[in-house]
Parts: sequence; C-alpha cells; structure tokens
Amino acid sequence: MINPMDLTNKKVLVVGASTETGETIVGQLLNLGATVVMIDSVDEKLLSIFNHFNHSHLKYYCFNIYNNQEIEKEIKQVSISFGAFDGLVFCAGKGGVRPLQLTKNNFVHDMMNANLYTFIEIVRCLTKKGSFNNGGSIVAISSVSSIKGLKSKISYSASKAALDAAVRGMAAELSDKKIRVNSILKGWVTSDMKLDFIQDNMELNKNEDFAKQILGVIEPIEIANTVCFLLSDATKTITGVSMLHDGGYSI
Repeated sequence: MINPMDLTNKKVLVVGASTETGETIVGQLLNLGATVVMIDSVDEKLLSIFNHFNHSHLKYYCFNIYNNQEIEKEIKQVSISFGAFDGLVFCAGKGGVRPLQLTKNNFVHDMMNANLYTFIEIVRCLTKKGSFNNGGSIVAISSVSSIKGLKSKISYSASKAALDAAVRGMAAELSDKKIRVNSILKGWVTSDMKLDFIQDNMELNKNEDFAKQILGVIEPIEIANTVCFLLSDATKTITGVSMLHDGGYSI
C-alpha cells in the first residue's frame, strides 16, 4: 500500500521539540520513516525524549534557541554534525496574556523574539548552501490568534501574524529552490491547555473562546499529522499557506 506521507530518507530538524506537541511531532516523524534531529534549550528534556523513543534515527543538539547572536554559529555546527536537511519544523515560541495597559515594550520584544525573530534567523541560517536540500519543506506552528482579535493577547497575536507574513515572504524567495514554506494556525490543543498563560486566557474570557471551537479540543497527534502532511511529497505544490487547524474556531 502506498503511503503518500511516507518520509523515508527525509532528514527533519525540529526546533522546540521539548514541548508535548513537539515530542508528538517527533514521534510521528519517526513513525513515517524520517531521520529526526531535535534542538531546544533544555538539555534534560531532550535527553528524556531521546531515551523515551530509543530510536536509531533520532538525534538531538542543545543550545539557547532564543539567543539570536548565537544561532548562526550553532546552526552551522548542526549542519556540520548532521548534514543537509529536507525539512524544518518550528514549534518553539512563547505565549502570554497581558491587557493593553500592561503590554510594555519589553514584553512585546520578548514575544516577537521567541515567535518571529528566532524563526527568521534559523531559516536564514539553515537555507544557506549545503545545509538544506532543494525541494525541502519548512513548517511553522502559528495560531488562530493571528487572525482573531482576543482580549489580552495583543503581543501574542501580533507575533503570530508577523510569523505568517514572514512565511509568505520566505515562500516567494525560496521558490527558486523548490523549498516550500507554510504555517499551521492551530486552535485549542489539549497539551497547550495545561500551560499557565492558557489558563489565564480562559479565565479572562470566561471560557467563551473555548466554546467557539465547535469540534472540540485538538489532540497533539492531529497537529503532528498536519505537520507531516506539509513535510511530505504529497504537498509538493503547497507553499505560502497559513493552514487553519482550529476545530472550527474561526467560523
């Protein structure tokens, strides 16, 4: 039986692998035959995931992914150590809720740095000659917040909207190398709902936001499947797209 999402012989870099969704993405990539390199800032968590899967096609490399002064040097070392990649998944980033009067410059800068600047810098460094194969695919995890006005999420929404805009620009610029760049606008995911800032958001909005997700909460494996779909050769002509995966929230 032919599997259009088969990733055998594909090498994929997963940035932000230490989250629950990131770990699920790593597991599904391995299931579909990919060789996976995880990078994140937390060595202990990466080691725990590495030991959990105990897979010969899984590797990891740890550095501070949010220090933009060091990314170029570290990505170069990743390329030297593991060779050229066919896929990149950016599932790192930062969340947070603050009302407008508390949304000060430092808070906005930190959000933009984690959700936008780091992504751009990693893609810039990784798509240099010899580090990323022509015909590869880049997938960034965004949020439905990028297209919805939500209380106290000004900075987060702005950073994700900027991420989606960057994806479109990258898709145009990298098209001559047949490199696809897309993002996934995810809604409420079970793993995210455990996070403090999500709990704060639900309290601020009296759970009204969650009720708008008419098909209910999303499981991490669904996000992982969408990521793998966009990485696979089944989607060789999809690029510059911000794909909704929000349980009907945006209807």
